[in-house]
Amino acid sequence: MSKSVAFVLLAGGQGMRLNQPTPKQFIRVAGRSLLEHSYIALHSYDPHARMVVVVPADALALAKKLLAAHPQAEFVIGGDSRQASAWSALKHLMADPPAKVVLHDAARPFVSTQIVHDVVEALEQHEAVDVAIPTTDTIIVERDGFIQSIPKRNHIYRGQTPQGFHFAPLLRAYQEVGASRLSEFTDDCGIYMECNPMGRVRIVKGSSENIKITEDLDMVLADELFRTLASKWDPEAQGLNVRNTRALVFGGTKGIGKAISTVLQESGAQTVEIGRSTGCDIRAPEQVDQAVQQALVQLGSIDFVVNTVGLLQHEGLGSQPVQTIESLIQVNLVGAFYVAKASLAALQHTKGMLLNFSSSSYTRGRAGYTPYSASKAGIVNMTQGLAEEWADAGVRVNCLVPGRTDTDMRRSNFASEAESTLRNPFEVALIACKLLSSKNTGMVVRV
Repeated sequence: MSKSVAFVLLAGGQGMRLNQPTPKQFIRVAGRSLLEHSYIALHSYDPHARMVVVVPADALALAKKLLAAHPQAEFVIGGDSRQASAWSALKHLMADPPAKVVLHDAARPFVSTQIVHDVVEALEQHEAVDVAIPTTDTIIVERDGFIQSIPKRNHIYRGQTPQGFHFAPLLRAYQEVGASRLSEFTDDCGIYMECNPMGRVRIVKGSSENIKITEDLDMVLADELFRTLASKWDPEAQGLNVRNTRALVFGGTKGIGKAISTVLQESGAQTVEIGRSTGCDIRAPEQVDQAVQQALVQLGSIDFVVNTVGLLQHEGLGSQPVQTIESLIQVNLVGAFYVAKASLAALQHTKGMLLNFSSSSYTRGRAGYTPYSASKAGIVNMTQGLAEEWADAGVRVNCLVPGRTDTDMRRSNFASEAESTLRNPFEVALIACKLLSSKNTGMVVRV
């Protein structure tokens, strides 16, 4: 299959409908550009397949930098439209034509391996294949500002990508249409059908998650979708490999932090535990800096920095003293920034990971502890922002969101909860250590 199928990733557009200074395919979401997400989605299906990436001329260097970990990628300069870019890719492939070609829009970063598989499999029996999903909206046909007709939805679908073809027929269709008419079409199936009126295009099932990033709202949806998919990360599929690594654990003297240190040590890692009892108040940046420097002296280097420090006071805002509110925000949010800033140089040296901890209350403020909930929502935003900011430095940033866990902090605020309803800290710690073992960044993983 690797030699018979070539994948074309179309990333040549300027994304004019997206109100961003950077073309949409190069905007980072969840730690990677849309180009990288889409490339990895295709590459993961067949790591040995031929990959052709079509980009604007002025973004060639950037694209090569983003995909530097994939030296097999072939880069082609695109045209002034999507179809002109596809034509550039086909002309590039003519020198060593594949039997089949699969074209995908880089602006669809959520394409699944299953969809790619279905397209490639369908090409065994069909000359052309499209991906589509049934429309859930009522479709109207307009004429002069009025509804002319309302087609029945039974046979109306929304087209997606990838689209797959036998190479020779698609090439002939492009040659027959000619460069001057490419702007008349919106996708490759339209060009194929124009030149093959008796040809049939097989439809395979797409997904509502396989959205195309086009407008500003799509970026918001994409960010949330990445967050949702990250929460579905399966720790059972992730090995635990932390032997000979070195970790600094803030909050490591009790609760989840202590459990993480124990799991790491039992798995062959070296750890340093930091907490109030060791003389480090996370609200004091100079103490955080000193803790990192002392850990470097003790460990020699730091692969992981884990911050599990948290402060919760179950009390309505109206009755909370200002000093308490300030302390809650300082410990739960501001201190996390101090930890991140102090750790950057050490993690950059090892290409390591910062692992933050949030709370399930980040998705919706909880009455009775709004400063805590708001701060934990800030931790999620911080994680996603730093994952993008530090990607070029090779530093991964992730966040774990544990559910209700049996800790001293939890019990002091919710004494009536039965122990049987709470997670064991070591269960959370094991998942945290598996996340440390991963290559992921920008993940917000709910436990």
